[in-house]
Parts: sequence; structure tokens; C-alpha cells
Amino acid sequence: MKEIQPNIMEEVAKVFMSLALLGAFGLFFRLYNALVVKPEKLRSILRNQGISGPPPSLLLGNIKEIKNSQSKAVKNSSIDTHNCVAALFPFFEQWRNKYA
Repeated sequence: MKEIQPNIMEEVAKVFMSLALLGAFGLFFRLYNALVVKPEKLRSILRNQGISGPPPSLLLGNIKEIKNSQSKAVKNSSIDTHNCVAALFPFFEQWRNKYA
């Protein structure tokens, strides 16, 4: 009876390790799908429609470019204009002029 316990413990440990490994692979697959596959699929659909855009980085996309253009717009902002889209999202105008 004492010899059976270590074998059972080894089997339980193997099962838990297998489940942990399977979970890690599943998490990796989901992250890869969400961060790489889906955005690339959306970009290819837009490119097929003739809409190109700036190349994004892997994790942040175009966040750095957006923040830079917003900080420049804040420095150069004027209150006498009614074009709130250009004031709030200056990168849209830049990207439309550059890529459209």
C-alpha cells in the first residue's frame, strides 16, 4: 500500500503539469490571435479597400504617433476655430493627407 502512494502522486503531478502547459499554450495562442492576427486581418481588409495607413508597432500600434500629434496640436491650438475634430484628433487630418 505504501508503494502505491508515490505512483499516484507522480501521476497527479504529471496531470497538473500537462494542464498547466496546455493552459500556457492556450494563453499564448489567444494573445497571438488578439495582438497579431486580428489587427493584421483588419489592416488587410482596409488595404483591399484602398485605405492604407501608418505601419503600427507590435504592442502599442500608433499610440506614440497619436500622442505626439495631440501634444503638437495642444501647443498650436487656437480657440477661434469651430473645427473640433481637427483640435481633438489632429492625427486624422495628418493621416488623411498622407495616406488617403
